[in-house]
Amino acid sequence: MLKTLLTLGLIGLLAAALLSGVHLATRERIADEQQRQALATLNQLVPESEYDNELVTDRFSAWIAGLETPSTLYRARRDGEPVALLADVTTPNGYSGDIRLLIGIAPNGDVIGVRVLDHRETPGLGDEIEVQRSDWIRQFSGRSLGDPPADQWAADQRGGQFDTLSSATITSSAVIEAVRSVLAWYANNRDNAFEIESEVNSE
Repeated sequence: MLKTLLTLGLIGLLAAALLSGVHLATRERIADEQQRQALATLNQLVPESEYDNELVTDRFSAWIAGLETPSTLYRARRDGEPVALLADVTTPNGYSGDIRLLIGIAPNGDVIGVRVLDHRETPGLGDEIEVQRSDWIRQFSGRSLGDPPADQWAADQRGGQFDTLSSATITSSAVIEAVRSVLAWYANNRDNAFEIESEVNSE
């Protein structure tokens, strides 16, 4: 019996070590793929012709109120001057879980645009947040924290000024609140958002 228990214990340890090794080996690859996806999408918001710096290295992480995980913020510049801040954020408040977004903000605080990077929302309902499926996500372009006022940054079915996707109020609200949270963070950090040391330079 003891020999059997020891054998099972050893097998368990080996399996755990193997899983840990696989996780470590794939974690960096997954992170690189997520970054590649984000960079490909941000060029939909800020064309390459509008900036001349290396976005992949001009980035930093920040905790944004209302979002449970740190967000990666990329900075687009031209001749050293700010062009856009692009926030790669994840809200946990979707109907089916996490919704990952890329939110572009102009130096003056206006939203350049919003795109969905990843989600698990219901096909035919919540997946209408994708720009390929509807224009719903485009309603944020040109808006700011004061347009509409902060207390109106909500779905119209909840008393706000933003359209609600049919039968997807939770999904709609999750995206609206995430955009508002990023705008609020930028309003509080506008003076130094483009001065924070890049994580790549500090590594």
